[in-house]
Parts: sequence; C-alpha cells; structure tokens
Amino acid sequence: MTTSAPPTRRPPAGTVLAVLLLVLAVAGAVWAAWEVTAPGRAPRAFTDRVPYPTCPPVEVPLGAAWLPPVLACLTAPGAAREGAEVRVTTLTEEGDPVRTHYRLLPDGAGVDVFTDATDDSFGSGGWEHVRCPDVAALRTGEGCGPA
Repeated sequence: MTTSAPPTRRPPAGTVLAVLLLVLAVAGAVWAAWEVTAPGRAPRAFTDRVPYPTCPPVEVPLGAAWLPPVLACLTAPGAAREGAEVRVTTLTEEGDPVRTHYRLLPDGAGVDVFTDATDDSFGSGGWEHVRCPDVAALRTGEGCGPA
C-alpha cells in the first residue's frame, strides 16, 4: 500500500503581501526614529575617544569666567605628554545646561572641543566638534575649526 504525503498548504498571496508590508513598515519606523534622534546623539569621535586623565568637572554660573579652570587643567604637569580632559557645564539665559568637553591631545596634537547642546531648548539641540591647534587658541578661537 502506497501512502502519499499530505498536500502542502501555502498561505494565500494576500497574507504574504500583508506580512511583507508589515515588516517594511516596522523597519521604516525604526529607521525614522533613528534619524529623528540623530542630532541628540554624541558623535563617534566623542563616544569612541581614548580616555585621558580627567580633571574635576566645572560648573560655571551664568556670566562667570570658564577659562581659568580649563587652562589650569590643560596646562597641569604631564598634561601635554599624557593628554587631559575637563568637562565644563554652563547655563544659558533660560537655565538650560550646555556641556563642553575640552580634551588636550597628547604630544601637541591640539585640543578637541566637544559641545553638547542637546539640553539647550533654544539652541542647536545637537553636538559640535572643533579642534584648536593648542591651548592658547582657546582664548581667541584663532586656528580652531571643524574637526
């Protein structure tokens, strides 16, 4: 006696199409969410940075000078050889924090300045990355530009 295999059942073409459209819609929604949040994400140059000796973070009241503690950190003994980093938090007129990370690169490679304005409701809402040729350029911005 010969037995035959039961017939295979294929889903209706409409079901396959519906599943495919659902998968594409979900993928599109994930991509859109990723793109919408992109301005708030830290740049890879910041997240993948090599750790350097870190000075205590500096909180600067509105209108106060931020440069002296930054210079003290970046010109400390050994900073030029090993690198150094300090985070400075300033407040906007509306009271929103803006965090700036100053990173002295070792062996005279310059100073990376990462500004995180993601919490500034009236600002860019994103990150900025510039490189200055040396610590002295932080006073004037001369020679600083996109990294």
